[in-house]
Amino acid sequence: MPEQKPQLDKFGIAAALQEIAQLMELRGGQSRFKAKAYNAGARSLQAVGDLDQLVREDRLTSLPRIGGALASQIKQLYLTGESSVLNDLRKEFPAGIVQLSAVPGLSLARIKQLHDELGITSVAELKAAAEAQKIRELKGFGAKTETRLLEQLNQTKEKPKQRLHLHHALNTAERVIEFMKTSAALVEIDFAGSLRRSVETVGTIEIVASSRKPKQLVEHFLSFPLIVSSQPTGESSCLAQLADSAIVLFTAVSP
Repeated sequence: MPEQKPQLDKFGIAAALQEIAQLMELRGGQSRFKAKAYNAGARSLQAVGDLDQLVREDRLTSLPRIGGALASQIKQLYLTGESSVLNDLRKEFPAGIVQLSAVPGLSLARIKQLHDELGITSVAELKAAAEAQKIRELKGFGAKTETRLLEQLNQTKEKPKQRLHLHHALNTAERVIEFMKTSAALVEIDFAGSLRRSVETVGTIEIVASSRKPKQLVEHFLSFPLIVSSQPTGESSCLAQLADSAIVLFTAVSP
């Protein structure tokens, strides 16, 4: 039997495990404990040297915090590029659920209704629908709810930046970097500014990456599931607010 060619590297698999964790957090209940296991597994996987050997020799469970069920999903992702658990979760939740769940006042039921009736899959689409007064027409919403949602979205964009403790900022930056490493367009990436200087609190997390296709890299960054809102700041840079209140300035440059 010929060997299967790996479909994802360890960073791509870690990003998938983190998405599973985020969706399980939203599901709540006992799934929150599983979410912690998937996040821990993602961190453990990133430290692996030779993932290929571990998969071929069925030794994934020798890694810290990785049990049989998690090892099975990692092997699936490595060999096929897909996870049965992630596929099931994506079917269970509407598209854009992680981003929309960060908006105050939006329950899972309301997000599903917005998706099913108006096709809303992002905060930008939610704001456009509210401005067009389409949300008030939905059962259970009304004009007051629509106005309140629009106010929340505008406040999110206009409120002063919250400074993050260095540890929080560093964790967030590392998650973004791990996600960016799943892009084939990436050459190098690192954080800059006050985070690089290790100051006690950080206002904006600055991340700089090099690529022969800078615009493609920016597009990949904008698909990071925790982004709530974003705006361009240059030809190949943008400012994004994440669901954890962090502000990230991402810049792509030529090598």
